[in-house]
Amino acid sequence: MIDTILSRASEGERLSPAEAILLYEQAPLDDLGAAANAVVERRYGNEVTYNVNAHLNPTNICVVGCGFCAFAVWTEKDERAYAYSVDDLVHRGKELADLGITELHIVGGMTKEYDLEYYEELFTELKSELPDVFLTALTAVEIDFVAKLSKVSSREALERTMAAGHDTMPGGGAEVFSPRVRKIIADRKVPAETWLQVHREAHALGMRTNATLLFGHFETPEEKVDHMRQLRELQDDTGGFQAFIPLPFLPGNTDFAYLPGPSRDEKLRTIALGRLFLDNFPHVKGHWVMHGEQITTEGLRYGLDDLSGTLTEERIAHATTVQTPLGLSEGRIKEIINAAGRVPVERETLYERYERDAAAA
Repeated sequence: MIDTILSRASEGERLSPAEAILLYEQAPLDDLGAAANAVVERRYGNEVTYNVNAHLNPTNICVVGCGFCAFAVWTEKDERAYAYSVDDLVHRGKELADLGITELHIVGGMTKEYDLEYYEELFTELKSELPDVFLTALTAVEIDFVAKLSKVSSREALERTMAAGHDTMPGGGAEVFSPRVRKIIADRKVPAETWLQVHREAHALGMRTNATLLFGHFETPEEKVDHMRQLRELQDDTGGFQAFIPLPFLPGNTDFAYLPGPSRDEKLRTIALGRLFLDNFPHVKGHWVMHGEQITTEGLRYGLDDLSGTLTEERIAHATTVQTPLGLSEGRIKEIINAAGRVPVERETLYERYERDAAAA
């Protein structure tokens, strides 16, 4: 039975949730990876995309206080707290642009000082100074938060941020959609229905977004697959997702530091299952900063076709005890891709090929 399901999935046929659970639990890992790899090679040949990007995190002060997060602090009185002004971030954005980035990834803590008006000003100023740099910003949870601060709908908040220069939305905040798991790891965070609704609204407005799954803590295989099912159903409706990003839980410095975190097997199984089950998602992206370089290289033969970029100055994952670099050079990204026997191709945020002038690079 497993061989038959894998054969069908490798040809692009849709898996049922029950079949996906069976594959996750019982399929030999190499066979699962081979099926996912067949899907990737049929779609993209031997090419793997990446972009040259950087992170801006306006503040780490956050009133939500998720137990799995090592980045946020409760109050500005915490010695680890920081809060940047619009001018600070625009100045840093210009410095980063001089390094050749094509995208700024902007997410951070949620607190009343960082409201809708703040982000409208930030995006307007960044676009004025850096018109060719894409702004991938504000998770669905953040959009919901700033909308409530300003007493507007999430759709209106999106319309206003888009008018200011907001290009695409990252996939963070999804965690695991299971209410049982959310109660354990993020009991103050908005429910899955809110996350899905904000992405639905973004897609309706023409904004492309990503989706994530945080795995390797308290979720069951059934809950993992149900999370993917809900993503797949929304994608069937809207077609607005660009990439699925499986994120392994990093327990260091969190409330759950006693957990071991996901194993190699679990990471590769989740990557492969994501590629097979999410048949309507164009890309499965490897967030190397959380997987590590070795698993990322292996993952490029287990269903990954895209990497999360150079990620200059990544802070959120690095608030845990992860040992990966704060960022990778473009050369190192290419080495990781080449090590998997793939061909690196630079892209921009909307997955168009980016032809970089050799002298400028």
